Amino acid sequence: MTTQHDIDPARRNRRSESSEQAVRGLVAEIHNGHRLDRLDAYYDPAGPDHDPRLAPVPDGRRAFWRDLVTGFPDLSVTVETLVADHDRVMAFLTWRGRQHGEFAGRPADGRPLELHTSELFRLGADGRVVEHAAVVDYSILRMFGVRPMREPGPPRPGLSGPHTPVERANAAQILAAYREVLTEHRLDRADTYYEDDYRHHNAQVPAVPNGVEAFRAYFAGNFAAFPDLTATVDHILAVGDRVMVFATWRGHFTGLSRGRQPTGKRLLMYTSDVFRMVSGRVAEHWEVVDYSGLENVGMTVRRPAGG
Repeated sequence: MTTQHDIDPARRNRRSESSEQAVRGLVAEIHNGHRLDRLDAYYDPAGPDHDPRLAPVPDGRRAFWRDLVTGFPDLSVTVETLVADHDRVMAFLTWRGRQHGEFAGRPADGRPLELHTSELFRLGADGRVVEHAAVVDYSILRMFGVRPMREPGPPRPGLSGPHTPVERANAAQILAAYREVLTEHRLDRADTYYEDDYRHHNAQVPAVPNGVEAFRAYFAGNFAAFPDLTATVDHILAVGDRVMVFATWRGHFTGLSRGRQPTGKRLLMYTSDVFRMVSGRVAEHWEVVDYSGLENVGMTVRRPAGG
């Protein structure tokens, strides 16, 4: 009897490669080519879409894209990171353009857009997307008058399809880190999951610092501000030395931290993270964050000039 763990690796690689090619084709034709006539060639119309930018109405996907390319006729999208895991693909995208047309009911004003998202695609046997979800930084989109249109889809936190023992172990380590360090606040356990000199890439100013000791200090401040902070992994992929997740953060801003006065407001924040693993520990980390979650509780998020 064959299990998901002893399927031919070459077969797994072929499926991952075809999934990657499908998503790269989608980005080329839809995101950058603005070929809205090709939407049904890349998306199964019957498949659920949990993208918060899409109105929960029939043909919401087409309406979203029609509004977007009308408002930003020069829209271009860059794939920053892409991980293909069997029938699932997660990609970090950067969206750029200027509002030269009406968008979200607002007239053109030439305002520049630079938006970071993480997109999760599940591909069907015919190569079309049968399910899609996204983490979107609404602190940027709200400046254009746009707010989330729907709630995230159902969490599916387990791996799907065949994986090597190392990939399964890496995924288990990341899940344990979210549980022990980020939810149980066991900062004494941080060096179990992070290399001493691990690197953290993010868009905040000042940046989240590198190294496990700086990690402890940074999250000690977060736990002081949000004593009930939890982080739940909603989706996880593992390929080679990379683990990629969607996560939801919850808590209440009830503690004093870094001179910021608590507001008592409830935090609900979505993030997506890519971890590069070395010998079972995080050596490098990239993220996409919906910073509107922090702004909603009364925190100010600063970014590099032009970001």
